[in-house]
Amino acid sequence: MKHMMICCGAGVATSTVALKKLEAFLQSENLLNKVRISQGTVAEATTRDDLDFIVSTSPVKVSVPVVNALPLLTGMGIDKVFDSVKKLILAEG
Repeated sequence: MKHMMICCGAGVATSTVALKKLEAFLQSENLLNKVRISQGTVAEATTRDDLDFIVSTSPVKVSVPVVNALPLLTGMGIDKVFDSVKKLILAEG
């Protein structure tokens, strides 16, 4: 099971919006049971060593893949975010 973290600057508002949209997408794709989801701040994300990838509304530099979640807030480019997350969940390894 993959471990994904959804984060933003404060770990509350925009990450919650992104989380709800991603959960709905993952449920519709029957992928919700293939990923463990954490939510928090960008600062927390940089200290975690148990993450497979991050979905963030704020810039974050880490050693795991990062998906830009801003399209989940603006509505433009949502499909690209969903495709990236799906590929990361289904990727081997």
